[in-house]
Amino acid sequence: MTQTSAWRELRRHHRRKLWWLGLLGALILIPWLAGLAAGVWFIAHQGWTWYWWVSSVLLITLGFWLVLSKLHRPQPPHITLPFASPGASEAERTARQALRQRAEAVEARDLDSFEAIAPLIQGAFHDVAQAYSPDDQAALWRFTLPELLLMVEDFAQRLRTRVLLELPMVRHIELSWVVTLLDLAGPVGRWWSVLRLLRWVDPSQALLAELRGGLTGKVFSGVGETAKAQVGVILIEQAGETAIKLYSGTYRRRVDELRPTAPQPLPETPDAPLTILLAGRRNAGKSALLNALLGKAREPVGLLTPATADCRAYEFQSAQAGKLILVDCPGSDGRPNEPWLVQAAQSDLVLWVAAANRADRAADQRALTALDALTERNRTTRRIPRALVLTHADMLDPPQEWTPPYDPDQGLGLKEREMREARQAACEQLDVPLHQCALVAIRPGEPLWNREALEQAIIQVLPEAQQKRLERGLGKDGWFTKSKDVVLTAPNLIDTFKSFTGRMLSRTWRSP
Repeated sequence: MTQTSAWRELRRHHRRKLWWLGLLGALILIPWLAGLAAGVWFIAHQGWTWYWWVSSVLLITLGFWLVLSKLHRPQPPHITLPFASPGASEAERTARQALRQRAEAVEARDLDSFEAIAPLIQGAFHDVAQAYSPDDQAALWRFTLPELLLMVEDFAQRLRTRVLLELPMVRHIELSWVVTLLDLAGPVGRWWSVLRLLRWVDPSQALLAELRGGLTGKVFSGVGETAKAQVGVILIEQAGETAIKLYSGTYRRRVDELRPTAPQPLPETPDAPLTILLAGRRNAGKSALLNALLGKAREPVGLLTPATADCRAYEFQSAQAGKLILVDCPGSDGRPNEPWLVQAAQSDLVLWVAAANRADRAADQRALTALDALTERNRTTRRIPRALVLTHADMLDPPQEWTPPYDPDQGLGLKEREMREARQAACEQLDVPLHQCALVAIRPGEPLWNREALEQAIIQVLPEAQQKRLERGLGKDGWFTKSKDVVLTAPNLIDTFKSFTGRMLSRTWRSP
């Protein structure tokens, strides 16, 4: 049976449409072709044929030259490395700034060969390591072997995703073609048979080994100048992001949670509910806010880390933010080592409660400065996220007026303008972004006014709080965990030593 071609099937089913399209195209082209023919006849009749040919060749050559010069002119690479988030640690901010400077200095000659790639990745790792441990001689090796293995997996995945986005054509190129064309069958076999232990001396060497195994060096020989520089930027960005995860301890959590039977790596988001601390000056309306949020059900719940003395934890279900743990502590009165400050070190987010109708913010400023001091002692620790809740919005001028609804964002009434001005002034004085601040009013017998804005302010800072939650779970293991791991590891080490000793003795007896 003869197989019909696709073009023949197309003509059979759409013959009438194709005929009309052909006729329409002919009617459009005929006037242009006729004009072109008339122009050529006129030029030839006037004896200008030679001038026409020369000018045509010159114009076409000029056009090709402009296009080629544009294509071959090196373009600055596009840098996509994100800046540090507002709550990032000082070490992460320093590392990202150093990585951006290194990426901006990349040139095409930095990728002339595979050996030239090494300084890019090694430099990125050294930048990050020094940012996290500036005075440490062994900063580059502050990780464990399982963390290094996870790093290599993560880097390969990130690099693959980025390359597919930047160079989608590579998904259609089989490595067998490259091996055949470049006669790499022998080297590839040797590269892939090298023992992986040789990569574990230096983390940057581990990533370089992954790149070498992917034929990167040979493929770069046919890449243009702009593409080479862009690939160099990609390598620095992805290696830098991976190094930040390595030295900040992100892989440590995944090592602890990932079991040999796990089908895939666990997500890098906290499973336990976030711990939110309600703090503020005395008489700021903190207790009234807690009652309004929880309603009548105020049953204390337990925490993975017990709450500080005089503090109570409550489970809170938010329609927008999900399940949360609210911790209530006594109000601040300016004393050192207050309970709320001790609890803040164990919390993921601080809701600082202040009265909107109070102009004096000096005590609030001192309290938030003390909050920042908890993390400033360690450059690798993220700043504790915070959101600002301004209570007593109903007491703003005119204080006797309270006829909601009010629009604090765009309303034109006197009360609404006072709300905007009070919120703007408080955010500037306490260094809190406007989108992380909410005005509320708590009146007896009435629901919490502007509750949606409060939950929205919490949602805005949730990503930072989740990162803080992860960071709190990355603390160094205690002596009990280390002792347990030693006990579990000892039998395997003994068995390995026995097996090795037996093989050595057997070889000794067999030797002449």
